Amino acid sequence: MSSGAASLATFEDGGGAFESGFHRTAPALANVLGTEGDNSFWHLLHNGEGSGGNYVSIASTGTGGWGSASFTMDLRASGVSADGFSVGFLDVATHGASGVTKVNSEEERGFYNNSIGVGFRTFNGTNATVNYNGNQSGDVAYSLPADGEWGSLQIDLTRGAANEVLVTANMFTGPGQTGDASNVFDGFALAGVADMDEFRIQVAGRTGGASMNLDIDNLGLTTTGVPEPSSSMVVGLALLAFSARRRR
Repeated sequence: MSSGAASLATFEDGGGAFESGFHRTAPALANVLGTEGDNSFWHLLHNGEGSGGNYVSIASTGTGGWGSASFTMDLRASGVSADGFSVGFLDVATHGASGVTKVNSEEERGFYNNSIGVGFRTFNGTNATVNYNGNQSGDVAYSLPADGEWGSLQIDLTRGAANEVLVTANMFTGPGQTGDASNVFDGFALAGVADMDEFRIQVAGRTGGASMNLDIDNLGLTTTGVPEPSSSMVVGLALLAFSARRRR
């Protein structure tokens, strides 16, 4: 059983291996890469910037054959009034191993073909949804960290039976998955995800004139491969096959 852990982007010294893209109106450069002391972060959304969709896309980190995955990210929101953001687990066979991929609708819903999206809307309250290939869950209320304070997000994917992927999401009041945890999804089952063998991460957000300030930092991903059959199971299957041949 293979496993891997990667720091996807810390935004220090230019940010590392990520790409950014803008749809409709690009924000001013001064509103993109932020610093506080020795720490750098990415200013994904700027309240009042105008109508636009902003993206941070991470190239594939070799997730083929994954059995479970855990994505983590620090975030800080302030001036929340509308729209929101999403985390996409983009199928590499459909969208390629790198590059910025535009969503099929609003960025905060995270609709991508043959891919998993977890969306966090901030318009008319805070409601989250999870979707695969455009099939979407109902709204689930969630709470952002305190206004202007760093918190964090963790999204876990686990392959289940019959081509299901179970999605669990938690929002934390502190960075690095610390502080009080608020459960958003707890093992929500998405059906028919058999073809998504390898994926990459993309974070997207939208401004509609009235929006929110959103900073993100310390994107990380841990994956574990599908367990291989144990030696005892392999021997047992071989003996079963031999016994069946003897009976015939």
